[in-house]
Amino acid sequence: MSKDPNNKFMLEAVTAALKGMENNEGGPFGCVIVKDGKIVGRGNNKVTSHNDPTAHAEIMAIRDACKNLNTFQLEGCEIYTSCEPCPMCFGAIYWARP
Repeated sequence: MSKDPNNKFMLEAVTAALKGMENNEGGPFGCVIVKDGKIVGRGNNKVTSHNDPTAHAEIMAIRDACKNLNTFQLEGCEIYTSCEPCPMCFGAIYWARP
């Protein structure tokens, strides 16, 4: 395994995607948000389980991180996602300002 510290966060995003699939929550997508080397937000796709077309992994992780950090802006954070963000998620990432 690589000693690259970012690799562990990508693996966490992939693990979130796999867990979501195993739990039949939605598509195979996962995301983690990191600040100061710690995961502050996690998400996986929950579109089908929540009947919510906006419940993409990135959106769920942004919501989780904002709740955990008590802020609407994710300044100083990094996002790791198992797939290239769609236009909606890209927009949310832009507005969250990681």
